[in-house]
Parts: sequence; structure tokens; C-alpha cells
Amino acid sequence: MKDYDIAAENTYNTDEKGFMLGITARSKRVFTRAIWEQNERRAAIQDGNREWISVIACICGDGSSLPPGIIYEGKAGIQSSWVCDLQPNLQEVFIAYSTSGWINNELGLAWLEQVFNRFTIDKARRRWRLLILDGHGSHVTSDFINFCDAHKILLAVFPPHSTHSLQPLDVIYSVATAPIRTSKGEFLSNFWTTWSESFRRELILKSFQATGVLPMDAQAVLKRFNKTPQQQLNGVKVGQQGDGDSWRQLRNFLDAAVEDRAKVESKRLEQSLHSLQVQNELLHHENEGLRSLLNNKKKRNNKSKVLDLQHSEEYHGGAVFWSPRKVQRARELEATKQQEASNYNSKKTTRETSKQLL
Repeated sequence: MKDYDIAAENTYNTDEKGFMLGITARSKRVFTRAIWEQNERRAAIQDGNREWISVIACICGDGSSLPPGIIYEGKAGIQSSWVCDLQPNLQEVFIAYSTSGWINNELGLAWLEQVFNRFTIDKARRRWRLLILDGHGSHVTSDFINFCDAHKILLAVFPPHSTHSLQPLDVIYSVATAPIRTSKGEFLSNFWTTWSESFRRELILKSFQATGVLPMDAQAVLKRFNKTPQQQLNGVKVGQQGDGDSWRQLRNFLDAAVEDRAKVESKRLEQSLHSLQVQNELLHHENEGLRSLLNNKKKRNNKSKVLDLQHSEEYHGGAVFWSPRKVQRARELEATKQQEASNYNSKKTTRETSKQLL
């Protein structure tokens, strides 16, 4: 950072988190991409009745944050029912879709070009920017790296399995993971409330400090691992069975109880414990969702349609993150089409009625 004179206002951390929607139970759980990609764990957190929405967040060392990118799971395009609650003047979000609900190579490059570069280039004023991220394939393609190199963006990739200790955004996400019983159409308004409450300047600054990124301080991380086993046990609080201990709590307990984490047995224990914790969490939220459905049955009567989103310019790779104003214009166009169709049908009915009377 010193070699390239990277200032705090040009230091960024980005990450993607997935929200699992339970269509029947309306349950939700937040997962990292790495966990989702592990087949043995995916089986515990996914069935044919659930869909995904992922969120790309990016925070800055000066306490600011970029507008989130929301990726819906879909095949035909962005549905009108997904964004019916979008308020462009209040909610600065960028919308995209993929068949999995997660980022892919094309969307990764689209986010870099259309969101990150757009909202950071003016502040950089030709100085170097630092983007800290995980090593997912969507971030390390040749196109992604070439774009960064051409626009003075340095990439710093976290070592495998280290983001829970080193990534500032993990501090934010630990606050922003309250259960949201929701559907695709209700996700945006519920998500924005949580986003606004969690991505505050003071919390963002603390997240960079707690992970030793800004100011640079290796001891901020190392001191967590320098405790004696007895000190670790004294600092760990685990609830009774079924109390809903988080994976972070259970990981701390495991670190304190197991001396040699490199052993195969320790790895197997960690995987089994994580799988059980995930299943317990899902059952907990699913039960809450079922209770919510019994108490409050809401159905949307509006038929969902694919929005007619027009490209005003071509981007490398073809993928697009749509701004709230472009989505709003597409919604207005769809409303106009529906009104014209309604007027046409009304006039047609009037003419047919008049003919019958004659």
C-alpha cells in the first residue's frame, strides 16, 4: 500500500453473500459462496423448494459504501414482481439475474465496470485503488484482471479459508444477518431496511480496524490466536442445544477445544459440526416461517412479467447491472403497455356491446 500510495478513501473490500429463500416456508439464511459451492454442505442447505438471491457489497476504508448489487435467480429476465417495491429516489441498488442467483464471470466483470469503477473513479482522481476480495473464479478471470490493470485497480486476494478472520465485510455481515421471512417480490424492501441499519460509517470503519486492514496492524488478527486454550475456553459462551448458536460461536469453541486443527479428524469434526449447525438453523427459520404463514397469508395478485430493459450502450461480456432509474423507466413502460391494452379491451367490449344492441 505504501509503494502505490493507497489512501483509505481508495481502499475497498467486496464480497458476495447468498440469501436462501424458502418459497413454502419463507425462511432465509445467509451463506458465503464458498459454502454454497461445497456439495456436501449444499445438500444440507438446499432443496428443490428454495431459490437464491445474492448480494454484492463493497465498503471503503473511509467509511462509505457502494450501492449493493442484487442478483436474482431467474432465466428469462428481470421480472416486474421482483422490483415492484423499488423506490429509485431512496434505494440505490443495481439489479441483475443469473440462472443460479449467484455471480458468474460475466456478472463479475459487469459489476467491476458498471458499479465499482463508476462509483470510485472520480474519488480516485487517477490514483491507484485497492480492491480486496476472495479468490472466487469470477474475480480472477483474465478479463477481470485486465480491466483492473487498465484502470489502476490493484487486487488483493484473501488466502483460502481466511475471510472470517481477515475480511472487514464479515464484521458487517455478522450484524446484517437477521432472519427475513420473505419472497422474491418482498425481498428488496426488507433487505434495504437491514442494509441501511448495518452499513453505517462508524461500523464500516470499525470493521477495517478490527481486521487490521486500516490502519495496517497484523496484531489485530494475530492476538486472537495467541490466547492459551484456557483463555479461549473462558471467553467462549455456547448455549444449550437448540439455542441457535452461530457458526462463528461454534468455530471459536472448536478452536479452543481442539489443539491440533490440522489433523484429519479435526477437519471431519468441523465439517460435521457445521453441517449440523446449518440444518438446525434451517429448521429453526423454517418453523418461524410456517408460523408466520399461518398468522399472515399474503398473496400478490399482479401477474409478473419480464421487464423490457433496453441497452443504451454495450458492455464487454454483455451482462448488465441495471440501475434503479432504468428499472423504474422499464416499470413505467410496462404500466403504460398494460393501460393501453386495458383501454383497447374496454373499447372493444363497448363496440361489441353496441353492435348487439343495434
